[in-house]
Amino acid sequence: MSGNIHEGHRDRMRARFLQEGPDGFADHELLEMLLYGVIARGDTNPLAHALLQEFGSLSNLVEAEAEDIAQIHGVGKKTAVFLSLLHELNRRCQQEKLEQKATITSTQRAAEYCRMLLMNCTTERFYVICLDSRRRVIHTAKIAEGTVAEALVQPRKVMEAALRSKATGVVLCHNHPAGNIRPSGDDLALTVNLRKMLNLVGVETVDHIIIGENSYYSFAENGMLKTEKEEL
Repeated sequence: MSGNIHEGHRDRMRARFLQEGPDGFADHELLEMLLYGVIARGDTNPLAHALLQEFGSLSNLVEAEAEDIAQIHGVGKKTAVFLSLLHELNRRCQQEKLEQKATITSTQRAAEYCRMLLMNCTTERFYVICLDSRRRVIHTAKIAEGTVAEALVQPRKVMEAALRSKATGVVLCHNHPAGNIRPSGDDLALTVNLRKMLNLVGVETVDHIIIGENSYYSFAENGMLKTEKEEL
């Protein structure tokens, strides 16, 4: 009997959503309905309330690690993974939208794009943003992900991404989760090495952006990328 009651409630919630749209739903109601997808039976309303109370908001919840979500009473691994996937899906959707219209016309635009790629990352990640001759983004590839302190970048992967997308230029970017945006010795050496390799195949290194919590460091803006004439 209890299962039938809850099933009827779910049907009514779905019908209301289809008729009214999402605007009239509270956060806990949307989350309650979302949980239908991983919790086949029963009342998901109390769990929705518990999750929002624990994390404070929907955005905090979907940005949380699966391991942290799984600590909440009544949440299994399946539900925790499902909820944590929402953030990655949203990030990729936003990336696709940006790639469709993004043009890197300035350091500020490059930094904005890099910040979107690296938002809420707690480990160091390294990306290569491939550009066409008009500085439009044609492909973005994650090259490496490491610990809080480092990401091990294989130059071969950077070259493959640039050549596969037929890029004429690239913006390199990575984050410093610890907050200090100044490039390390390894950052400098890697940038020099990648720039030389890319030059050999006619691909310009437009910039290397390091993203911190509330700031960024641009190699180009700080005169760290010399022109070919300056190197001769």
